[in-house]
Amino acid sequence: MVQSRGMFRFSATRPLTPSTFQVCMMLMLCFFCALALQASTPFSPMEQPVQVAWVPESESLWTVTKNTHRVLRINPDTHTHTVIFQTESPLHDLRRIPGTDTLAALQRNPGRLYLFKDIQESTTPRIAAINVPPDALRLQTSPDGRYLYVLHHWTHQATILERRKPLTDGHQAAPYEIKITIPLPYAPGRQLIIADKDTWIITAAYGGRMSLLDAITGNLRGTVKRPIHNIQGLTLDPGAQTLWLTHQTLHPDATTLRGDIQWGFLMENQVSGFKVKGLANHFTHPGALQLKGKLEGPGNAAGDPAAVLWTDQGEMVVALAGVGEVAVLRDDSSQVDRLGVGRRPTALAYDSKHRRVFIANTLSDSFSVLQLAPSPRISGTIRLGPRRKRSLLAEGERLFFDAHQSFHGWFSCHSCHTDGHANGRLNDNEADGSFGAPKNIPTLLGVANTAPWSWLGKRDDLTEQVHRSIETTMREVTSPQKANALRAFMETLSPAPALRPGLTDKARKKGMQLFEHLRCDECHTPPYYTEADTFDVGLQDEKGKTHFNPPSLLGVSQRPQWFHDGRAKSIKGIFTEHHHMIDTRLSDEDLDILVRFLESL
Repeated sequence: MVQSRGMFRFSATRPLTPSTFQVCMMLMLCFFCALALQASTPFSPMEQPVQVAWVPESESLWTVTKNTHRVLRINPDTHTHTVIFQTESPLHDLRRIPGTDTLAALQRNPGRLYLFKDIQESTTPRIAAINVPPDALRLQTSPDGRYLYVLHHWTHQATILERRKPLTDGHQAAPYEIKITIPLPYAPGRQLIIADKDTWIITAAYGGRMSLLDAITGNLRGTVKRPIHNIQGLTLDPGAQTLWLTHQTLHPDATTLRGDIQWGFLMENQVSGFKVKGLANHFTHPGALQLKGKLEGPGNAAGDPAAVLWTDQGEMVVALAGVGEVAVLRDDSSQVDRLGVGRRPTALAYDSKHRRVFIANTLSDSFSVLQLAPSPRISGTIRLGPRRKRSLLAEGERLFFDAHQSFHGWFSCHSCHTDGHANGRLNDNEADGSFGAPKNIPTLLGVANTAPWSWLGKRDDLTEQVHRSIETTMREVTSPQKANALRAFMETLSPAPALRPGLTDKARKKGMQLFEHLRCDECHTPPYYTEADTFDVGLQDEKGKTHFNPPSLLGVSQRPQWFHDGRAKSIKGIFTEHHHMIDTRLSDEDLDILVRFLESL
């Protein structure tokens, strides 16, 4: 007869021998030692792959990592990877130079391009480094590889580099040189080149603006706007007739009640197409082209669509970053296949020979392999390392980008606070005590030092503010663990850098004197340029409220719009159009001094 006691089984007819007893004790000791070792082991940083490139000639996969600053070469058959080289600061983009075996990796700060050859795993590459302006966030190539295009985020610039020398094995001299750096009207987010039109498309990181430039000269042809946000993916269809982009649409006239969320009245996650011919007019027209298959529906939302690509067989593949899925849509049917992958899939690469797509799961440190034929399925996972226990900070980052923290997966914290900043839209939630007065979504950059929170300044505890936001805006169940983790992540978000930081001491002193003379410092008190009280600022919301908590002015130049309802579209317009808290008209000289001072904060 055998009895079961917990983990072990004892026989009534066969007593334990000393050796058996010793083995059991050793097993128990090993078990508890392993637990203790796991508890005492420091949290190791995740790699965080942020971009991926496929080289068909060598059938190799390449990626750059944000956290460990590495360039990795991956064998997709053996699921092994090799560290090619490591840089001193985060890498953010990677591209293969068309028609060559050369790749380019982009380092954000200091701005630098690294050119290197596709090599065998045991070979050390020769690397050419090219300095570019700082805050280099996105990289693109022309279809013939002659030009490289770099977007510089907080400095509102874009750079064209031209190839002046052949891409030789040695790279003794940098083959690309900076041709021109162009100012932009906003912080850029994504870009695409339309070759036969010599058109360079750049979208805004915050809000729904898009600029069209000449791809050779960099001349700005025009900027257009649409009431959308979070444009995260751009691609052309196989015939290059239609521009497709992934984005979200937040409707300010809907509430954050569950009914509005569930039916997509509040937030929509979309992939939209616009004819390339007459693109500017199509983009601003109210009717956007849509694929026959929709990404989402009630109960099955597609929070935070990200990277998108077309295959040569007419499939569109979309990474759904907020819900950890990938969607496959076909142009000739209404069928949409959605398959689970890792956390926060953000980048895609296509292998046409084997009909497979590699998906970079940024917050899972892995790649999912999507096999398209004969029907879409996930055929494997390539891991960059063992599963790691997450620190409180890493858990907060995961939650921030996880749309499952909202009702049915419609949106994440990132959906409204793009990468911690602001999406340039209005939202009607209960933070101001009622519905019916949509408010401008504030930045979370520097949020730790801007208490109290909400436009009416009703909450003075950041953990409680997070807790309430999940419950009343995202309409999901929260917990102290979630709120603490999110707070830990949000406290790491520094204020956005000044758009024009290089003021002379004399100009800064003069600007501060004018700032104090106009009594701006009474509501925006240094060092954080905010106050804990609320003030009558001469504006009124739809519910008649006139007292608002002043937002911090640190990084104020980087916001897409200003005031509680977003009515001001420029810092200069705050004073010239809305005459904010200034009784007398400023001279042109004083206005210029004040604007430059604010842009330096």
